[in-house]
Amino acid sequence: MKPCLHPQEEERLRELRRYGILDTEREKVFDELVEIASDICEAPVSVVNFIDAGRQWFKAEVGLGVRSTPIETSLCGHVILQGDFVEIPDTLQDERMADNPLCTSEPGFRFYAGAVLKGANGLPLGTLCVLDHKPRRLTDRQRRILTVLSKHVMSELNLRLALEQERVLRREVDHRVKNSLASIGAMLSMKARRTSNETLKMELDDAGTRIRSLSSLHAELHELESGDCVDLRSLFERVQADLRSLIPDDAKLSIYVEAIKATPQLANAMLLIVNEFVSNSVKHGFQDGEGSITVVVEGDAQSWTIVCQDDGTATALDAEQAMSKSGLGTRVIHSLANSLNADALWTASGTGMELRVTPKH
Repeated sequence: MKPCLHPQEEERLRELRRYGILDTEREKVFDELVEIASDICEAPVSVVNFIDAGRQWFKAEVGLGVRSTPIETSLCGHVILQGDFVEIPDTLQDERMADNPLCTSEPGFRFYAGAVLKGANGLPLGTLCVLDHKPRRLTDRQRRILTVLSKHVMSELNLRLALEQERVLRREVDHRVKNSLASIGAMLSMKARRTSNETLKMELDDAGTRIRSLSSLHAELHELESGDCVDLRSLFERVQADLRSLIPDDAKLSIYVEAIKATPQLANAMLLIVNEFVSNSVKHGFQDGEGSITVVVEGDAQSWTIVCQDDGTATALDAEQAMSKSGLGTRVIHSLANSLNADALWTASGTGMELRVTPKH
């Protein structure tokens, strides 16, 4: 007898697909559950299965050797219509299964016991079941354990669903933050173009560039999966245009970054250090609006180096003042270096300033 459709079949199938489990690869966590079920229940066959449209699909199985079967011969297709736990001591004595070729053939499935897997809305999705080739009954202990194992299946699926929903929400929040930062940066740049106060213009441009750089970092992070690292080369490629807009038209900016994978914290600190150096060079190193700034980031995630240089008018005294953190920008850079457990060394000889940031050893 072919199983009837569930009274809420469309809603049931929507709930099943919401879990995103169909047609996924075998996984140890589910394989171990069916192995335990088979061992505890002393049954040669055990499966975690889901009843899809037109088929019965197996996420994990012991003793079966296939990943799906037609719905026409599905024993579990009948069971999900019945209750939370179903035990059939002899399938040939059950009118729903007495003509099922899986039961009538040799060696057929003469015994069935399954705990129904239910979605968050209470609708049945499939079962964790055991089968045997001879009529029999489970003990009370075996029934309890099979029920507990079925709850572990759904706990794992519900956890995965919650994590996926959290990931989607986080990416949406990141996307909105990134867009907001970009809008604020654009607004500051627009105000800078409209003002005739050169000091105010410089401050607005500086603030706008910092905001857009943070937006670029958010854009890079937005594309990452949880636990991934930032590609520093990709990040600095995003921010170069914004940094160039901070310097005078006759000045040059060159940035060379090795393909380093960095944590978001390291990437953010590096980005801010470079921002501060470029800003300080423009403010204090270029007297006539001409000059060049070079930034080199090399090494790896554990042993990296940032070298920032300009060819401005900085002297040894300027370097001493920078080392003593006399200005806001240099204090920010030293604070960022400390947060990375790194040293910031300033040197100058009248032909430009150099900042070298390296991790402490």
